[in-house]
Amino acid sequence: MIHINLLPFRAARKKENVRQQVSVFLLLILIVSIGLIWYNSRLNGEIENLETQIQYTQKEVVRYNRLAKQVEELKAKVETLKKKLAVIETLDTSRDVAFRLLDTMTDMVIEKRMWFTQLEAIEKKERKAKVSRKKKAKKKKAKKADAKTEVKAEEKKEPEVNIRIAGIALDNKTVADFMTRLETSSFFTAVELVRTQKESFKQKDRDDIDLKLFEIVCRRSPLKDIYLSQKEKE
Repeated sequence: MIHINLLPFRAARKKENVRQQVSVFLLLILIVSIGLIWYNSRLNGEIENLETQIQYTQKEVVRYNRLAKQVEELKAKVETLKKKLAVIETLDTSRDVAFRLLDTMTDMVIEKRMWFTQLEAIEKKERKAKVSRKKKAKKKKAKKADAKTEVKAEEKKEPEVNIRIAGIALDNKTVADFMTRLETSSFFTAVELVRTQKESFKQKDRDDIDLKLFEIVCRRSPLKDIYLSQKEKE
């Protein structure tokens, strides 16, 4: 009977299997390494793109911040100009009103029967009520909320101007006629007689003369009403 020794063949086959497994393992390592290198290069490219975008965005932010600062400066200049224009308009209006007031008062005077000793126009200022800190904080929050929803421009209230007139008249009838003229004028409202007082004045080579000292207060009508009445007359 013939005997064949298979041990060398099995050993060679085993070595071949090990060699194949090692080759497959090395091939897998190579493929994974190539994949990792490719993925790493791709990530590096994306990182570079993101860094470029970040740098561009930062430059744009700096540019827009400069523009925003310029816009704020322009807004401040516009507000300053508006305030100056408002002051100029107020001065023009006040000058015009003062001239009209004197002119109207001249027309109101009853000639040779009365004389002014004092004419005073007082602008009434509104008193500011004291507000606690909590109320101030609430008001600030309310203002911020209103600013987010809708901003409404509030019209400035025209200041109330009270006029005080002091003078001398021949008699009470003259004072009454003068008050009637003031009441019928479109320039004045709320005409009130504060006081009348009899006063004797001495004269050289003549008898003493009794005159009436009077004081009247009234309120200047709103400018809109004055201008409307003047346009109607024209």
